[in-house]
Amino acid sequence: MSTSTIGFVGLGAMGEPMAARLLGAGFRVLSYVNRSREAMDRLKAKGLIEVSNASELGEQSDVVMCCVFDEPQNDQALRGADGVMASLRTGAVVLLMSTISPGYCRKLAAEAAKSGIVVLDCPLSGLVQGAVDGTLSLMIGGAEDDIAGCEDVLAPLGTVFRCGGIGAGQVMKLANNAIAISTFSLVLEVRELVSAYGMDLDNFMSILNQSIGGSVVSERFPMPKGRLKMMGMPEKDVSTCLRLAKELGISLPMVQQCFDAGKAALKSAE
Repeated sequence: MSTSTIGFVGLGAMGEPMAARLLGAGFRVLSYVNRSREAMDRLKAKGLIEVSNASELGEQSDVVMCCVFDEPQNDQALRGADGVMASLRTGAVVLLMSTISPGYCRKLAAEAAKSGIVVLDCPLSGLVQGAVDGTLSLMIGGAEDDIAGCEDVLAPLGTVFRCGGIGAGQVMKLANNAIAISTFSLVLEVRELVSAYGMDLDNFMSILNQSIGGSVVSERFPMPKGRLKMMGMPEKDVSTCLRLAKELGISLPMVQQCFDAGKAALKSAE
């Protein structure tokens, strides 16, 4: 797919640098204003083609990368008479790059297959800097042949990790985020202990990050820097993980406790 036209939906904090990297790699990339006019204007200066709406984007795209917040936003962009999928050609591919439920991905893939459209789930890890640097982890689920056909369009963004069938990429991402956010909650909690004893917190973090208890989370604490919140995306992702566990009949008591403790710690810090 080296000559593919990429339709990119969602030019937010992650989407804008991702689209910029695709443009830098020589791909024809088009988008429409979803939320940010400013991001569109910055990318147009780099070669992005602006289209009017989701339907027009679908008409011109071989591959669609949908990088929005949640399932309702994916529905708004992709489904319905005015959505991207209604105007896509047979053989086109949709990459679901949001962190959403595997069940949603499977249902959308089955729906799209009736029109000869391939849907793959491909959530991301690596934060905004990873999107800027092209070092994202791309956790992809779907048929091997379909994934292989998308490798060249994904190469500018980072490393592709095959996880299994459709939805498996989301399972990997949800598990990753559950661990990361639980670790964040633990760091919050032990910082209270250290602070109560009177130890300098900056010194504590410096020593921690050179010790066995250190991690990517503690090295980048807070994540993202300067924003201590257990709301928005972290809450969505862990809640989705816990719902999936319930559907599968699995108990995740430590994830639940860390999630609850993190929210309580942040509330007391307000």
